[in-house]
Amino acid sequence: MMDTQDIEFENTRVRLYRAGQGPRLLLIHGIGPGTSIPANFGTVIPALAEHYSVVGMDLIGFGGSERKSTAPFFDFPLWCRQARFVADTLGADELRIWGQSLGGAMALQVASEMPSVTRVITTGTGGGKQTLNPALERFWTFPPSAEALREALLSSMYDTSGITDEVVRERFETLQQGGIGDYFSAMMAGDKQALLDSVYLSPKVLNNVQARVLLLHGRDDVPVPYRDTTLHLLDHLPTAEAVILSRCGHNPAREHTDRTLSLALEHLR
Repeated sequence: MMDTQDIEFENTRVRLYRAGQGPRLLLIHGIGPGTSIPANFGTVIPALAEHYSVVGMDLIGFGGSERKSTAPFFDFPLWCRQARFVADTLGADELRIWGQSLGGAMALQVASEMPSVTRVITTGTGGGKQTLNPALERFWTFPPSAEALREALLSSMYDTSGITDEVVRERFETLQQGGIGDYFSAMMAGDKQALLDSVYLSPKVLNNVQARVLLLHGRDDVPVPYRDTTLHLLDHLPTAEAVILSRCGHNPAREHTDRTLSLALEHLR
């Protein structure tokens, strides 16, 4: 069970989710239609909350957080500032961060600026010099139909048995609510390769990360291939280890929950 809390950051309301007691663990989700903390981390939060004071934040423009009123809506520097602000508000002498997809790149950016960050986990993370591929293009395009949503989901997962007609229909109906489509389409309009390039983490930034880092990535992640991202990060992070999970797509926490939790908890301890 997660409690919610709204805080203000740069005149914008930000939604936080809290669960558990213990050392602080900040969760940062990725970028996609309908993405939020519950959507990315719902399978692992209960187990994490048995050991940690878990705080997840919806990025501005997603989930329960407010949207920007002016472009650019895809704003990696803003999201990194948001993560740094939330990390500061936690007031922890030692902070752990877990970021999924582009949330992993945000976690590493924050860790490069905050010596108090002692552990970082990334899953399916970006941050490398990746070329936009058709699977990521689909994932970064608001689905105009249930069939388009199905294709995007199929390309992001290795085990697609859970993508039933009912799941697709329910998720598509959810995405039709509250102007999500118009906002996300405006966010991803224009040159998507330029948006992808804006989240690149330079060797200089990565060399400043003193936290111990665990890079988890699905070997079968099609939208964000590990060779273009995690291997780049591994080359330049001073204290990092990488685990490439077989038969796994873009979100290890959803496709290999037990294995991901085992590796994560061992690293966080």
